[in-house]
Amino acid sequence: METLALRRPVRTPDRRRRALEAAGWRTWLTYSENHERDIDGRMTGVDGRWTVELEHLDGRSLSVQASSVSAAWWAACRAVRTS
Repeated sequence: METLALRRPVRTPDRRRRALEAAGWRTWLTYSENHERDIDGRMTGVDGRWTVELEHLDGRSLSVQASSVSAAWWAACRAVRTS
């Protein structure tokens, strides 16, 4: 009998996150889902959101949301540059 090994996805750290942390920002990445339902209560879709929360050593804090992990880190870098 042949057994299949479970493969874990290879996770590579995002360069944007490492750059933010090197610049003095503490980072958190969270995921949340909003289930969309029709009038009968049947689920019609899922709206997934990734949220990046940032806190700098000097007390500044930011929060951004996006639909994917890479888009969330990109939005975080952009928010830091414009703040």
